[in-house]
Amino acid sequence: MELIDLSHVIVPGMPQWPGDRQPLKIHRHSEHGIDSHMSSSIEFGCHVGTHLDGTLHFLAGQPALDKVPVDRFAGLALVIDASEKGQDNQTPEVLTVDLLSGHKLAEVDFVLFHTGWDRHWGTENYYRHWPWLSGELAGVLAASNLKGVGLDTPSLDSFNGSEAHDRCAAAGMVNIENLTGLESLAGLVVHFMAAPLKLYQTEASPVRAVAWR
Repeated sequence: MELIDLSHVIVPGMPQWPGDRQPLKIHRHSEHGIDSHMSSSIEFGCHVGTHLDGTLHFLAGQPALDKVPVDRFAGLALVIDASEKGQDNQTPEVLTVDLLSGHKLAEVDFVLFHTGWDRHWGTENYYRHWPWLSGELAGVLAASNLKGVGLDTPSLDSFNGSEAHDRCAAAGMVNIENLTGLESLAGLVVHFMAAPLKLYQTEASPVRAVAWR
């Protein structure tokens, strides 16, 4: 079985959502030696890197991630090729409902969109604008009994938008943002898992997202 890593490496100085107040830091407290071993600690915001948003992120009264059953984070995923929407570096593109044409959502748990935007990771373009879900597309996904939706972009919505998050959260869906490496899976249905840390009373967590055929 070949596991495909769909996650960005978490490193100090990595890109984060504009305005996030918690810079990522990795502290090395000790190194290997005669009387010592390597020991580290980290500081990070819950939305750093490839991460999963629970429904609590946008909808009050929802369960925190430590209360969500772990099977909500794994299942079959349809990977849709939306790379045409990620070509223009200057004009934002909206992902529209026609991308779902010919696909049977009833047979999968997640829909992942490959836009190719991850090629901008680490550059000023990454958070400048990106492809996001139209309200209509988000509505269809929310009505399809899915566990979640994922993209290789910073957000389901535009920078100041919330419609896609709101619709998906109301349907009990999680969303996975800042995925990478979806190009080899475009058009396929694969096994997928993006398990968050079991963080107490939190709405989001970094994940090690993986897929396998």
